[in-house]
Amino acid sequence: MFFKNSFFGLAILFFCMASFAADLGSFQTLSQSAIPSAVTRNSVTMQPSYSEGVVDSSYKLGPGDYLDITLENTYLSVKVYPDGSIIIEECGSLNVAGMTLSEAREAILKLVSKRYDPKYCFVQLAQLKKIIVNVMGAVPHVGQVQVEAQTRLSRLLKMVGEILPAGRDEDVQVIRGKDTLHIDFLKVSNEGDFEKDILMEQGDLVYVPFADMKGSVTLILSNYRAAIPYEEGQTVDYYFNRAGGNRIPNIGYQSVTIREGEGKTYSVPLRDADKTVVPRGAEVEYTMKPLIVYVGGAVAGVGRQDYNPSWHALDYISAAGVTTITGSFDQVKVIRGDRETIYVNATGDPILPGDFIEIPKSTYERFKDFTLFMGTLLSVVSSALTIYLFYYNK
Repeated sequence: MFFKNSFFGLAILFFCMASFAADLGSFQTLSQSAIPSAVTRNSVTMQPSYSEGVVDSSYKLGPGDYLDITLENTYLSVKVYPDGSIIIEECGSLNVAGMTLSEAREAILKLVSKRYDPKYCFVQLAQLKKIIVNVMGAVPHVGQVQVEAQTRLSRLLKMVGEILPAGRDEDVQVIRGKDTLHIDFLKVSNEGDFEKDILMEQGDLVYVPFADMKGSVTLILSNYRAAIPYEEGQTVDYYFNRAGGNRIPNIGYQSVTIREGEGKTYSVPLRDADKTVVPRGAEVEYTMKPLIVYVGGAVAGVGRQDYNPSWHALDYISAAGVTTITGSFDQVKVIRGDRETIYVNATGDPILPGDFIEIPKSTYERFKDFTLFMGTLLSVVSSALTIYLFYYNK
């Protein structure tokens, strides 16, 4: 009985071991088939390598670049060493520094042709080298910046936080060796002068000068405020663009309010922003409130008129439809602010947005109204007297 049980147990154990061995063999076969046996790696292989995309055809290879090289059924990722050379296993070394990608490809295929068929060999740029650039001056972050080769000036300034409003973006200086390049970055960013958006090179020193902020102009937008260096004769639009307002979403600005010194304040429609010159030290605020002047009194069209900074009271009165018979230009009243009533010269005094202009009736209209009132009053009195006498005589 014991022998039978032992034999049965050994049989089951043998069956389990056989099944496990079969599964292990299948697993090893599957694992080996999942690994591409054609790929080999050597000591200069980077893992992983990747393609960066299209680069300029004039790009020069140099230390820090990586090349993907396919040699028939062998794949390599090869680094360009500090001396400019690359090493291809079993083929030798080659100096590619200063070559374009097409020139390097031709030289590499020639080198490996002794061992591999060039028809089945391919070369591509896998990763661009890194360069060091120094940035100083009117930018949020100064110091060394590591960027990829083929990085342009606009991208570099974006990486360091863009030029501060106090910076002179019309004279960005790129010191390259013994030369200093003066770049008008305002034309690059606002006018698309792409030729000035130069490629950065190893060791470039970029300096953004600070501007003289005495008497600067303050630009106020929604959730944004910036001080811009004053330049004589420049318009509202100029300061708007200098502050980067053209790159901020427009939330429906309709007017511009300009505050000068000594409490002088006036507003202009947005359509006149390119014609309105800003004085030194002024505040320029963009608002969403439309500029309206109200006209009432002896006019044909009582109501609102669009504000025009060049108009006086007479212009608004004429636009509302008044004649010298019905209305008078003398004693024109303006209600301004908190119910403040002032009398203005219709042809000389300024009108501000929000003013209510009241035009009095002419002497002829007042006399006509008085005559009508007196005629009506006499008619009522005579009627009352007639009724009284009629009933009294009875």
